Amino acid sequence: MHHLLSPRTARHARLFRLAQSLAASPNPPAGVPKTDGERLMWVNSHVKRNKDIELSREEEQLRERQMPIEVGENSFASTAEATHGNLFHFREYPMYPGEYVPAEHKTLSSLRDELRLELTAQSLKEAWMRVSGGFYFQSVEDYYASVDGIDAEQLGEVLAALFPEMSTYEAQALVQCTLESISKPMNTAARQLSRTITADAVGLDNAPGHYTNFLEWMGRLTETRAFKTEHALFQFSRRKFNRDDVRVMFENYKLMSKATLQSDSADSYSHFYTVLKDFSRKVAGEDSRHQIGVRIDEPEVDQETGIAVGRGCADGEKYQFIALLRENRDHNGSITVMGKPLSLVLDNKAWLMEMVLMPFDEAALDYRDFDVHIVSEGHAMPSIANEIAAFALRMSVANALVKLLPLTRIPLKKSGLLSVDRRRERGQFPGYLDGKKVKRKFAKR
Repeated sequence: MHHLLSPRTARHARLFRLAQSLAASPNPPAGVPKTDGERLMWVNSHVKRNKDIELSREEEQLRERQMPIEVGENSFASTAEATHGNLFHFREYPMYPGEYVPAEHKTLSSLRDELRLELTAQSLKEAWMRVSGGFYFQSVEDYYASVDGIDAEQLGEVLAALFPEMSTYEAQALVQCTLESISKPMNTAARQLSRTITADAVGLDNAPGHYTNFLEWMGRLTETRAFKTEHALFQFSRRKFNRDDVRVMFENYKLMSKATLQSDSADSYSHFYTVLKDFSRKVAGEDSRHQIGVRIDEPEVDQETGIAVGRGCADGEKYQFIALLRENRDHNGSITVMGKPLSLVLDNKAWLMEMVLMPFDEAALDYRDFDVHIVSEGHAMPSIANEIAAFALRMSVANALVKLLPLTRIPLKKSGLLSVDRRRERGQFPGYLDGKKVKRKFAKR
């Protein structure tokens, strides 16, 4: 048992001494371990509890680094398409060596520090209100005026005596900071201003040393090897390479000795650069990550009648439709084609009628709020109850909607309802057997 009770660390020894002194006291409190075995269990459980607390604190610190305080509007996306293959979700500056962080740029760490300061100030104020019984002062000077015979130096000395590892200047600074955060109301103009991102933080004004400086640094940044590597990897993931590029990459890789590979991968990206350098030269400067917007035009509506006109076509000149679309305030709108109801024209085929209604669904509109009249201009009669004609009808309705409500161009364009299908049937040609594409037999003579 003596071998068991030999303490492993100083903490074990302290806990053993505590247990023995508690047991030796004249009236020991309840739950004090009596036997050696109980003492051992008690000490071990205490040590384990302490270790767990330390581990969880460490884990919290590690996790805190990964937690974004502020997220953008598209921060979490389910698919790679939704983010357009963006590699930088939560960018922690500086990402590349030598990257310039614009003045007052809100990085994640600065946001986290600001939040921590705000929370600290808030809890300090609450604690002060509890302790002082609601005694409030407007500024630090007010506080020193209200207490007699004590000033900043004396308070600093008291604090320095309480915490020997602090110097007197640090103690005075701490006193000053605490008094400021207690006296400062939470919604001052400066606080509100610091919560909003200012124009020069975003770099919108051309103040010297801000945006122009930032652009110059960004220009230098794109010349660094790290950025070129990152960009080449990004374009590689977008399949911008061809067979020849892959052959060159393979040759570059085969040329690397084991020592080269080891020395290059020390900084975790140069070995990529060695393989991809020709490819990165090829794709330098073609970054289409910014091209994800949709053009929005002015509304084109007839002022007198309130009618917007859209056209749709399919299969060359065979199906050409003009849709006249107008708002219906009575919520009883209808869709007619050449004066006949849609169900009659499309032969009651539900899947085709759904195709024509699809633009309204995509734009989150109700088709009953619009009157649509569609005129046929192509030479496909009498029946247009087929998918190709329904495609043209759908396109004409979508284009008319865009002319009436320009903002609907975003969902309609993204869902592909405004794009033309350029395929068409082959024209009549007497050299073919069926006039289309079946060739005549040819024998060598």
